[in-house]
Amino acid sequence: MPRKPIKKELVNTILLKDYASWIYCDRCNNTVAYLCYVTYDSFDFEYTCNCQNKGSVRIDFKTENDAKESAAPLKEIKNRLCCPKDNSPLVTVVTKNLQKCRLSIVCNSCNTKYNHTH
Repeated sequence: MPRKPIKKELVNTILLKDYASWIYCDRCNNTVAYLCYVTYDSFDFEYTCNCQNKGSVRIDFKTENDAKESAAPLKEIKNRLCCPKDNSPLVTVVTKNLQKCRLSIVCNSCNTKYNHTH
């Protein structure tokens, strides 16, 4: 049975599927990220595209999340940012299409929140 997000907010952004897949800037239609389907419980992403558009994505599957915040960075494996504990792929950021971005994501297998900036 597919999961349904309880919160989903998109600003100046197009999400290809309901709660994951390719994320696009709605001004220039360039890809800004790829969000994996089943490996996260919370995703908060803010970006400035190369076209100057500022966008964001906020998706939550839980009303409250008691996730432990980690100081450890996400692990990069084949251009994907992964959980450093179990290598679960979480998100790919297409940095060549972005001026800057900030994200936080909660891995649903270890219930840990990771932050990343570019």
